[in-house]
Amino acid sequence: MENKTSAFLKSALNNGLIFGVILIILQLAFWMFNIIPIGIGKSMLILVFNLVVYTFGLWWFTKSYSNSMLGGYIGYGHAFLYGLTVCLFSTILVIIYNFIFNKFIDPEYTTRVIKATANWTEEYMKSKGVPDSTITDTIDKMMAKAHPSAISTALKSLLGGVIMGAIVSLISSAFAKKVEDPFKES
Repeated sequence: MENKTSAFLKSALNNGLIFGVILIILQLAFWMFNIIPIGIGKSMLILVFNLVVYTFGLWWFTKSYSNSMLGGYIGYGHAFLYGLTVCLFSTILVIIYNFIFNKFIDPEYTTRVIKATANWTEEYMKSKGVPDSTITDTIDKMMAKAHPSAISTALKSLLGGVIMGAIVSLISSAFAKKVEDPFKES
């Protein structure tokens, strides 16, 4: 049992690190092309793109694990747990990267995103006829919450990564599972 557990964790760690590197490369691409997720349309496109990447990635890693370690067969629950574990390891790597990015590579990135979001929100509210006092209050509240601590950001990222991993793993596991035919002759 312990050997299976260590093989499970080793595989999930390796695939989680690979998946984390893929996610970091995607984040760097968004940053290099100045793609900031503001507005409803752009945010939805990025969300759908991320869901596709997560679903395909977890399916791929789960199938790879199943084929190399389990003879090609894996139950739904086992596949779900594997996908969730891969997401946990990849999320931890991405959190470390984000800390380094925000501390050393581009410390002003978060401020630029917050300002762009505030500007978009203000324009959107004006276009809908919201009173100026409400717009000012909303923007002030946004700016007051704009700079959370590194620990707060890391904890929220960890929680978000685990929740996203659980949801996507529920989906990808349905495609990755493959159970042995119980009626197959020996």
